[in-house]
Amino acid sequence: MAENKDTEIIDLFFDRSEDALILSRRQYGAYLFALSCRILGNREDAEEVENDAYLDAWNTIPPNRPESLKSYLAMLCRRRALDLVDRRDSLKRGGGVQDLVWEEIDESIPGSEDGRDWADLISLKEQLEAFLAALSQRDRRIFLQRYWYFCSIREIAERHGLKENHVKVLLHRLRRKLKQQLEKEGIL
Repeated sequence: MAENKDTEIIDLFFDRSEDALILSRRQYGAYLFALSCRILGNREDAEEVENDAYLDAWNTIPPNRPESLKSYLAMLCRRRALDLVDRRDSLKRGGGVQDLVWEEIDESIPGSEDGRDWADLISLKEQLEAFLAALSQRDRRIFLQRYWYFCSIREIAERHGLKENHVKVLLHRLRRKLKQQLEKEGIL
């Protein structure tokens, strides 16, 4: 059902109809706001980032025709939020959960400047989709909660009824498994 709605909204973007923005907000606004709020921890900044994501969609559709509008908008929103975090923290680095997450994922995907390249890979590479699909539902949720939504280890442990150390070990194993799969497929 959402795929049909996505197709209609994307067609409106191609027609340059402002209804595309209205329907995008109606369909995915709460999701995008929650995503940006999780990263930024600030309602005002989250609203700004959400609006910027719609503008980015307007400027990139066309020529892009995303398969999943929700994923595409989330990618745009996430990039904007992370850019804002970088600007806010440019004078003082190292205190946020985002930095810890980048350091963790950089262990699995060497060669990127700061680990941020992995987010684009998730959106673009079939291998990451296959990796996530092969995980158990619990492991997939834990992986995404940490590396997409920037949840703390404590939050993840509480949500899943696990000890923090167990979550750390599990995430380490998942990152290692991801690295091995990407190496095997020649992506790294």
